[in-house]
Amino acid sequence: MDREPIVERIIHRLVRKHIAGTTMESALDAAKELNDRNLSVSLTFLSANATEKAKAKYITTTYSELVRRVARMGIKAGVHVGLDQLGSAIGTDFAMDNFREIWGVGNKYGVFLWLDADGLAASELSAVPKMGGVGLVVRHDKAHEYAKIGEKVGHVKLAFRDYAPKEKNGIVKMAEAARKGLQDLVLCEVPDGELSGILKSKIKSDVGLEFGYGYSDKKMAAAVKRGAKVSVLVPFGKDWIKYAMNSAPEGYMRFVAGRLLKEGELDDA
Repeated sequence: MDREPIVERIIHRLVRKHIAGTTMESALDAAKELNDRNLSVSLTFLSANATEKAKAKYITTTYSELVRRVARMGIKAGVHVGLDQLGSAIGTDFAMDNFREIWGVGNKYGVFLWLDADGLAASELSAVPKMGGVGLVVRHDKAHEYAKIGEKVGHVKLAFRDYAPKEKNGIVKMAEAARKGLQDLVLCEVPDGELSGILKSKIKSDVGLEFGYGYSDKKMAAAVKRGAKVSVLVPFGKDWIKYAMNSAPEGYMRFVAGRLLKEGELDDA
């Protein structure tokens, strides 16, 4: 039996509620619904890292159109762009030229952009602080490397993917240090086990909390009730495998492994 389709089907069943469909229309509808609940949004297009210029240009065009649609529909949303999607594997200058194209549209329509440049040295992003209307997405373990450029940009998303706490209230302490000199600090991909500590702290009203689409409505409502500034990352697109592996809620991958083992047992029976 071909194992790969089984893996893909199982993962898709698990993560589909965390992805707002495959089309731009489905993502915009989801964003509008979240806005109606007084939640702000970041929209992101799921696509594999571009290793060919034609693919990078297609993704650039898609993001530019997304920005236009957000503005025309009056949706309260930023747009979250990965520089690897725009061809950073081909060349940083090439990818940054593509990002400038999207930024030009964002600047024209007043739509804020989040630039995820994971893997690039801060020195390669020297042009970003001069743009305006752009925030920087930084992994928590790389925050110190991007500190100076982050302060110049003024808007930072601190992502806690693969975060392993070394001390009690580690995220709170990191956020307290990082928010100095920033206009806007957003904590994203925060492990559930760390959330209560943030909501009990004084920083909860000074920083934003970004949850993934499909996250518990009850928990988000509780965070809002505690005074937190809550937003939602809304992904869409057909290339969802990388997003699923990197961003699936806690415990999902263990469940996938269990399901795969069960499938294997059934095949061997």
